[in-house]
Amino acid sequence: IVIEEEKKFLKLLEILGHYQEKGSVIIFVDKQEHADGLLKDLMKASYPCMSLHGGIDQYDRDSIINDFKNGACRLLVATSVAARGLDVKQLILVVNYSCPNHYEDYVHRAGRTGRAGNKGYAYTFITEEQARYAGDIIKALELSGSAVPPELELLWTNFKEQQKA
Repeated sequence: IVIEEEKKFLKLLEILGHYQEKGSVIIFVDKQEHADGLLKDLMKASYPCMSLHGGIDQYDRDSIINDFKNGACRLLVATSVAARGLDVKQLILVVNYSCPNHYEDYVHRAGRTGRAGNKGYAYTFITEEQARYAGDIIKALELSGSAVPPELELLWTNFKEQQKA
């Protein structure tokens, strides 16, 4: 989803409203402070959730992962620290609130959902300022057989044109 920074939170709430009841959700951000900030905003909006990032000690991290896996908490705000190796059976949705800046990060984040024959969905928020990452997202979408949104294609085309200039 090509989106302006200040519209991301409302769009996130709209997406959560659609998917939250259907299973667990991970929202990925790029920094610890963004995880904590988004956690507070979601709590204020009446979405019970937890955050998981490198600033949390190992014991607490394990506890958070357990609560998330067993469904005690179904909404997790995380940095990429949680992306690798986290396998949650009822994970219906991954939202890249912060656009991943590497193809591998995108694949590892989006790959948390839709496992073992279950349906899963992934949304990535990308701003015009992050256009340089659009190519990686397009590549991942094409390789997975997913449709590439026209606005993402346009963002990438415009970025490449600017690079030539």
